[in-house]
Parts: sequence; structure tokens; C-alpha cells
Amino acid sequence: MNKKQKLSIGITLALMAVIIVFVTEQVFQPGYALKSAVKVLSFMGAILLYKVFTRQKYTDVIRFHKIKNIKPILICMLCFFAGMTIAFFVFRGFLDLQNIRQSLVTKEKLTKENCIFVFLYIILCNSFLEESFFRGFVSGIFPNKWLGRVFSAVLFSLYHIGIFITWFNPLIFVLCIVGLAAVGLFLQWLSEKFESILASYITHACANVAINVIGALLIFEVI
Repeated sequence: MNKKQKLSIGITLALMAVIIVFVTEQVFQPGYALKSAVKVLSFMGAILLYKVFTRQKYTDVIRFHKIKNIKPILICMLCFFAGMTIAFFVFRGFLDLQNIRQSLVTKEKLTKENCIFVFLYIILCNSFLEESFFRGFVSGIFPNKWLGRVFSAVLFSLYHIGIFITWFNPLIFVLCIVGLAAVGLFLQWLSEKFESILASYITHACANVAINVIGALLIFEVI
């Protein structure tokens, strides 16, 4: 299989996976458990099919390797946690917290009883799934590294539209899209710097800790 064939198959699988997740989110709107199952099957299915077509090792497709020095990643973790927390309080006045809370309860079917388990899944499992897919598989499709970085970051940003499309006013929505693309590029740089998605996964998971702490505060009506 030549490079053009690999590229064509990779892009097709990546787009199909994201479209399936987006349509599930917006059209069928199932509960969080079923929606998560669809995402796992779509993302992992695309990765495994690409592995079969290209005859690569699974760990090479998603770029998952051991890291020798983890100390710099700990700094990134703290920066991401602090950054997400500060961003929330800076833009809190522009957010409709009641609408976000209502969306979490009605659309995502989150309750005080199940939200902790959902948030743990998001932090530990969903972060790894997204890093494997976007920073590992999608970015590695392209022979040109910069095309892979940009395509992965843009797709990562657009993929999140289905999650928060009704949460924010147009200005904050656009800022979120641009911000997510920038975060995607940074996580890509991090995974390449340490030659493993383990670096971006740990950082991504820490950012999700901050986001889900805020989500828990909303569910429990603390804020």
C-alpha cells in the first residue's frame, strides 16, 4: 500500500468516526453511557481498521510509548489545571450557568448519583481515547507533519461542537473553537516532544479534572 492510499484510507476513517459521533450526539441524543460506547467503537474501530490496512503495530499507530522523564509533564499538568480554572472565573460572567447545568442534567443525563462516575470516566478513559485518536492516529495519517498537526487540531476542535453547541453565546462559542484548536496543537507538540501520547494524555486528563470539578459544582448546585 502506497502513501496516497494510506492517506486516503486514514482521512476517510477519521472523518467517518467523527461524523458518527457527531450525528449520535445531535440527532439520536442517547444517554451518556450509550453515547460513550458509540464514541469508543467509532474511534477505536477507525484506529484498528487503519492498523489492519497499514499492517502497523497498534502502539505505533497511536504513538504510545514509555516516557523517560516525566517531570516537565507535571509542570504542564499544573499549568493546564490552573489555566482552565482561571479561564472559568474570568469568563464566568459571560456564561449561562443555568443553561449549562440544564444541559448536563437533561441532555447528558447526569445526576448527583452518577456524575462522579461519569467524570472519572472522562478523566481516565475519555482523555486517553481522544489522545489516541487525534494526537496518535489522525496526526500520523499525513506524511507532512504540519498538515497532520493542523488537520488533527481542527478536527479535535470541530468534534467538540456537538458537546457544547448550545452552551455559550456566539462570541464565547468562537473563542472556544479557536481555543480548542490551540490546545490541540499544544497537545500535539507535547506528544511529539516526548515521542508518546502518554505526555499529552496525562496533561489532557489534568485539564479534564478542572473541567469536571466545575461540572460537579454545577450538578450539586454549589455555583
